[in-house]
Amino acid sequence: MPIQSKILKELITEFKASDIRKKMLEGERYARGQNDILFKSLNEYTIFDQNTQQNVIKKNLNKSDEHLPHSFYPKQIKQKKNYICGKPITITYNIPVDAEKDDNVKKAEKKITNIIWNALGYNFEKLIKNRVNEASNKGRAWIHPNYKNGKLVFEKIPSEECIPIYDNETQSYLEGFIHFYPIQDLSGDKPEDRIYVEYWDSKEVRYYIETKVNNETIFLEDVTRPKPECHWYREIYDNALNNLKKIEKHSWNRVPFIEIENNDERMTDLEPIKPLIDVYDLINSNFVNTVEDLKEIVWLINGYGAENLLALIENLRVNGVARTNDTAGKIDAKLLPIPYEARQALLKGLKELIYEFGRAVDTSNKDLIGQAPSGVSLEFLYTDLDMKADDAIGGLTSAIYEVLWYVLQDLKMQGKIPQEIDEFDFKIEFNKSRIFNEAEKVNTLNNDNTISIRSKLEKHPYVDDVDIELQRLKRRKHENATKSIWNCWRL
Repeated sequence: MPIQSKILKELITEFKASDIRKKMLEGERYARGQNDILFKSLNEYTIFDQNTQQNVIKKNLNKSDEHLPHSFYPKQIKQKKNYICGKPITITYNIPVDAEKDDNVKKAEKKITNIIWNALGYNFEKLIKNRVNEASNKGRAWIHPNYKNGKLVFEKIPSEECIPIYDNETQSYLEGFIHFYPIQDLSGDKPEDRIYVEYWDSKEVRYYIETKVNNETIFLEDVTRPKPECHWYREIYDNALNNLKKIEKHSWNRVPFIEIENNDERMTDLEPIKPLIDVYDLINSNFVNTVEDLKEIVWLINGYGAENLLALIENLRVNGVARTNDTAGKIDAKLLPIPYEARQALLKGLKELIYEFGRAVDTSNKDLIGQAPSGVSLEFLYTDLDMKADDAIGGLTSAIYEVLWYVLQDLKMQGKIPQEIDEFDFKIEFNKSRIFNEAEKVNTLNNDNTISIRSKLEKHPYVDDVDIELQRLKRRKHENATKSIWNCWRL
């Protein structure tokens, strides 16, 4: 159903000014290394003007204005992304049967699994990595199932362009979705920037364009698009002649946008550590400017007027000397002690807090990692990162199950899979890129007699495909038995 122009305008205006969107843009900016320190003027100071009774900002052009942003945040985001999906995601179909599965059942499972992966496409894992980044920076990420050239695709939508509309009762189920983005209107005498809006519900989509009427901004439905428009079209071709027979209109009966939550609170990964990073940037930037300006020396100058003072300072900075014929003039140099150790202790404490509250691993801290860490110490070191990853994996798993629902609907319409297959018949596993002591793990598996061979192989660091490895073990067992019979015959 259509949405009123006034409501659309209010929702977009409110969202663009919201703290949520501000934090999304901050997360994106810091992930690119564009920290707040780059936009601060460090050679400015504030004085109180007695005449105007107001604070006045002045700039001292003789002071350095260097800025040192530190890339703690981009490193932590990449660490989390690679920890979660640096290795391929496992999505396998499991036929729900009570008895032990025979070879035919396993072949059927593998066939369905391959069909699903073919439908997802080779870019699916790249899409998931991108969405992990997006959710980390912005608290949430969105995937939009759509049809392009008759094929189901999954598109990534920037979160700062999305306004989800949830049910009033639980605030959990999507009832509508606004996707707004800037376009350039070329229909007039000169290009004009406007906002284009897509409003989706469970049945249809409507398109609106920002328009000015009597100096008031309103959103009017786009007359160049059908209204309302269905979610997607399906083209039916004649099998013999490959001619287009008809075009079917379809809707998903649900709002076709899939949310990936970064955590239960939909917080960005930047929020807990941004103040600490900003202080770290400020301390180091001010230190560099102090060293550059003072060169660890304070000049005590007597007998010079204000007009000659700036020229004298410039001469001291450039040439390192000053000459005067004034017997009253006096210049003394005093060594300025820079509190290096105190500064280093403060920066070290800040860095530790950045990694602690960022729930990340400081790989540069040799005191924590050690020369040859054991499995227990490595597991302890990665505890916080593992918990942060689990928060994200919860949202990712739910999202992938929704993706599978769309894929299964598409395949069922094409008659490629049985109708009774459900998305929850699939097993989704994230193979975390854990760092561990391989020798310890192999020895532990070899000495454990309580679990099956398959379970051991599933956890073995050198095994990629359990079924192939089981076949190899079976073949080796057969070869060893044959050799034993041959040796007995020879004796």
